[in-house]
Amino acid sequence: MINKNIYKILIISVLIIAVNLQLFSQNIHDLDHSLQFADYLFKTEQFDLASEEYERIVFLKPDNQQNKIKLIQSYRFSKKYDLALKKIEYFFGEKPTNIPVDFAEEYVKLLLITNKNEDAYNFLEINNSINPQKRQNYQLSSLLLQKKWDKAFVYALKNPVINNDKNNAELHLLAFKTKEVKYKKPFNAALFSALIPGSGKIYTKRWKDAVISFLFVGLNSWQSYRGFNKNGSESVYGWVFAGFASGFYVGNIYGSYKSAKKYNKEIDDEIYFKTAELTVNSF
Repeated sequence: MINKNIYKILIISVLIIAVNLQLFSQNIHDLDHSLQFADYLFKTEQFDLASEEYERIVFLKPDNQQNKIKLIQSYRFSKKYDLALKKIEYFFGEKPTNIPVDFAEEYVKLLLITNKNEDAYNFLEINNSINPQKRQNYQLSSLLLQKKWDKAFVYALKNPVINNDKNNAELHLLAFKTKEVKYKKPFNAALFSALIPGSGKIYTKRWKDAVISFLFVGLNSWQSYRGFNKNGSESVYGWVFAGFASGFYVGNIYGSYKSAKKYNKEIDDEIYFKTAELTVNSF
């Protein structure tokens, strides 16, 4: 009786092992096909679908670093930047530092894309995995994107242009250009327009606006003078145009002040957008 029970147990055990082996074999088969499908979706730029496949693959095979990179890149290319950042932080901790080069570069790109430029710069200060050429480009870009012109200029001086790197050379030129920029002082623009209507706009190179301001203030002042000259201080005509002239005069002063600020912002934005074009927009 005992022998029969042992015999049954052995048969059941063999069957269980056989079934498990079959299931394991099937899982490997499915994993291989899933990876092929995920790679196909990635190559054909179907990044949303690719990320779903890579999520499953990474879950089934968590030790494969290449699949993790593809997952992060799928999220980045599908513009799911927060998800990509969270994945890196999930794999390497909330504040990743010494992470492998591929992940480090993805992390920096994501920080720059999401305008976390200071975080990108600080990360590159402590992570040495990225090669010096890319590291320099990313750090100089992060300073320019923060509009920290003085720091960008000093960084460019301390780190010479890398040979045969067009982007690096252009970033250096932008950093050096910040020292050549001549900003307009808003107070001066307002003062000039207070003295001569429209001159503040000329100071900020708004020639058309300057002519309009001068004509509006001048013509209304002239009409007001005519009215008062003809009918004295009781002239309604004179007071109406005096009101118009005063309004245009005050508006011309304030407009010149704003024009100087706009002029300065346009200079800053030009450097910012050229930097973004060389870096963030090319990712």
